[in-house]
Amino acid sequence: MLSRRELLAGGGAIHMAAGNAAAAQRDVDNGAELNSIRDVLNSISRQHAVATDDVNDLRIRQRNFFRLNQHFPECIDIGIQVWERMQDWHIAHFRPLTIQRSGDGNWQMDFIMSVLVLKHELPENYISNGYDR
Repeated sequence: MLSRRELLAGGGAIHMAAGNAAAAQRDVDNGAELNSIRDVLNSISRQHAVATDDVNDLRIRQRNFFRLNQHFPECIDIGIQVWERMQDWHIAHFRPLTIQRSGDGNWQMDFIMSVLVLKHELPENYISNGYDR
């Protein structure tokens, strides 16, 4: 055991070197454990990726509108499954989730610089092009 004085004075390394040299030279293969730890870390980082397929599709629609009109679209119409996945995305990433009803009775959700409009007549996975009101 090292005393605090030996450790602070730098004698800790000398004290440890005088210990069991055979134990220090032992080959330990931790490759399998390290790979499993890397796999877990990679899966955790994939779970919290901000860019999902829906987010990427919405950003493509915003980007295309921006190129043509030099501003972001006010609205993008979406189907119910996209709506639900975007609700989950807001909750999972601690983004403010603002849902309100428009004057024409459709539900709206704020997303970055646009408003997502839920339309019941659209297919469930549909994402429209952006538009201004």
